Amino acid sequence: MRALVTKYDKYLTIAYDSSRVILPELLGKIDSVSKVTPDSVVSVMAHVAGQEAVKGNIYLADSLSELAGTYALQLNDSSLLAVVLNAKGKIMQIKGRRDSAFYYYSKSLHIAQLRHDSIAALPAMINLGNAMIDRHNSETGINYLKEALEIARKRKNKKYMAVLYNNLGKAFDIRGNYSMALQYYRAALDTLERMKSKEYYLEPLNNLANIYLYLGNDSLAMKYYQKVGKLADSLNYQSMQATALINIGNLYYENNENDKALKYTKAANALLGGQYESYLHSIIYLNLGLIHRNLGNAKVSYKEISKSIELARKFHIYDVLGEGCMEMARYYENHNQFHLAAKYANEAYQLAVNNNMLNLLPETSKLIADNYRAAGNTGKALKFYDLYSKYNAQYQDTINNKTTRNFAFLYELQKKETANKILMQRQQLDKQVLTNVRLKLEQQRILIFLSIITIISVLLISILLYYRSRLKSRLNNALISNNNEITEQNKLLEKENAFKNKLISIISHDIKSPMMSLYNILELLSVDELSEEEKRELIRDNIQLTDRALNMVEDLLSWTRQQLNTTTVHYTTINVYDLGNEIITFFQPDAREMNINLVNACSPETTVYSDYQMLKMVIRNLFSNALKFTPSGGYIEMGVSKTNGHVILYVTDTGVGIKPEDQYKIFSEEKYFTTNGVRGERGNGLGLKLCRNFVEKSGGKIWLESKAGKGSTFFIEIKRASNSPSVQK
Repeated sequence: MRALVTKYDKYLTIAYDSSRVILPELLGKIDSVSKVTPDSVVSVMAHVAGQEAVKGNIYLADSLSELAGTYALQLNDSSLLAVVLNAKGKIMQIKGRRDSAFYYYSKSLHIAQLRHDSIAALPAMINLGNAMIDRHNSETGINYLKEALEIARKRKNKKYMAVLYNNLGKAFDIRGNYSMALQYYRAALDTLERMKSKEYYLEPLNNLANIYLYLGNDSLAMKYYQKVGKLADSLNYQSMQATALINIGNLYYENNENDKALKYTKAANALLGGQYESYLHSIIYLNLGLIHRNLGNAKVSYKEISKSIELARKFHIYDVLGEGCMEMARYYENHNQFHLAAKYANEAYQLAVNNNMLNLLPETSKLIADNYRAAGNTGKALKFYDLYSKYNAQYQDTINNKTTRNFAFLYELQKKETANKILMQRQQLDKQVLTNVRLKLEQQRILIFLSIITIISVLLISILLYYRSRLKSRLNNALISNNNEITEQNKLLEKENAFKNKLISIISHDIKSPMMSLYNILELLSVDELSEEEKRELIRDNIQLTDRALNMVEDLLSWTRQQLNTTTVHYTTINVYDLGNEIITFFQPDAREMNINLVNACSPETTVYSDYQMLKMVIRNLFSNALKFTPSGGYIEMGVSKTNGHVILYVTDTGVGIKPEDQYKIFSEEKYFTTNGVRGERGNGLGLKLCRNFVEKSGGKIWLESKAGKGSTFFIEIKRASNSPSVQK
């Protein structure tokens, strides 16, 4: 019996259809033995039931699990019953009945714990933890897996330890905690290496490759995928070999190399050809459909995605099913078959809602909204457009948070690698010192034994000690120099990563809001029920939003160029009065709405010699800040005063002012100081720092005077005459 089960598992491992080779013989053996000693076959029945369920042979799986349960009850053996209940939970999970699976896993664990049977408890605890994670209760699921890991460690069961390390890695991978995921995957690989178990080595190795793919390290991900494929081929483990080919195809697909992606995906399909269709086939068919879509083969794409959806429904692979339904909805929408597009879009939307697939929710809600609009149902269309805006904002926030976590993780990884390099260098230096010391001591012993004259021996020993001291000194100096260099590199790395994270945060919060507003206005303009007056008003709003968004983008780009030291100053003669009128005209609509008076007190003849774009950006920022912090009924004035060879330009307001303890933070490079305006407006803390940098770069000075509750005045000192080079870098 044991030999047959081992042979059966081996055929499953190499992804061969075992039911055609060994299953009839195994079932016959189970039938003959069960009539004599039913207790000896219950666990075998449960095991085979679970494996056949994975293959999609649900009818046989149900029959075997029911028969195993009957025998366990007749024998009144709770340990066997725990094993059977765990197998039933696995079958229910494959059927897509998650609540039933959760019930059977919990009951199996409860029975095993009552008997203090840790061997029976381990698989139930692992399955229960994974089920919790599948139900989006990752914290509880991780706790179950950690508890199971402690049991496996106490029993020194390395196989279960490796499985649990890998499962914990996947749990943290799902949560986006790649640092913890990487640690657990490596722990699984280390455990399997000590076990010398190559077949179980493949899954965590493949998961490790996925981590590097998420982090954007395509070359390292490709290296590991190829390693998985090579090892799987040597073991004749066809399913993992096919998985490696699928992942390599996905990597090329993500890089828009569709011909290479098609080659590897077809190779995976050919490798599994003639075998039972599994969840891998549903992924392959979906990927083939997506690749053919990109290559313009719409009919072939439709055929492959249809097959993928059929298999995904059969095996309850919800992420593949959701993406397949989305593709079908797009296909039918492109062919103006809106009722079919709506059907698939709704199915994808429900899958996304029920399974928390945030990546699908924005597009599915927009597709449904588009279909309602095409059907003339404006009310429901607007509802789903609102949902689209909400889901899209959530998804973008998730992407930005994930990107920030990736930067942090990569930074920590780089620090660890640097520390490892330092440690290796120290070890090499210590080894070299030790080798030299041993050599010198050996030479010293030889000289002592061979020496006849005491004075000569003492002299030789002194010389040896002197040279050893000099060697140690040189090595120590080299180590200190190396450490200083690495410290400087770490500081530079920290500064660069801080800049990247700040830039991502700015773009996420300052650009997303006006872009979403623009999108909503354009969506409303597409609704036929709006009157011409309403459309004209929306168009005016659209123009204002676009202008502000462009100015915001210009500020951010200017700040980025300044941070990268690529800004070039172009000097020219500027009429301050005309520049002031241009800026006041730009802010006049907002000022009118806020009941704030804008005044240009500059003399029409006053000119300065500076960079026009830089000066315009500086004054615009000062007006923008003044509007944020000036209450209704106040005023903002721009004026000038002249000194010898310079013009002092000022922008003053009747706003809330700036506290004395906060004034030094305004232009500081080390502080990012920001506060909400009197109407709740948000800032990013960069505008005034950018003003200072540009004013100083163009040869001027900027400072402020302010009293809390009485307003603020910002002064800019600029040259009057062209006594500077025409271009400064």
